Amino acid sequence: MSRELYPEEPAMTDRWIRDQLEVRCCIESYSDAVMRRDSGAVMALWADDCRWGVPDMPGLEEVLGKDAIRKAFEDAQALFPFVFLLCVPQHVAIDGDQAVARTYTTETLKDHSGSIRKALGRYDDRLDRIDGRWLFTERIWTMLFSE
Repeated sequence: MSRELYPEEPAMTDRWIRDQLEVRCCIESYSDAVMRRDSGAVMALWADDCRWGVPDMPGLEEVLGKDAIRKAFEDAQALFPFVFLLCVPQHVAIDGDQAVARTYTTETLKDHSGSIRKALGRYDDRLDRIDGRWLFTERIWTMLFSE
């Protein structure tokens, strides 16, 4: 699969609608789990063979595998006692058991000193259907704006 964001217009079948909802639910569940600070729920959304990255952040350019992603998530949670992350899927393209999505984010972080950081960004997501569930195989986050 080329995993293009804009393949030919799909037929609106029950399977296509169900897949769209399931992929979007995975993205929204990630947002919810992050805000609840639930690393187990976050990691349940990832395939075993996965990649997460933030190209603009040294040390987080490429994080490979669930164990490394869990550690990066838990390390970040330790730095910020308050996290608000809203993930809004804007485009989902599905081809069989693979999908790509473009997800925009709004994030507010408060560190231990009380300083607040705000960022708007975009996830370029790849997901696979594994054992009947859509799971992230790759999430690459790009910052679009921060203050």
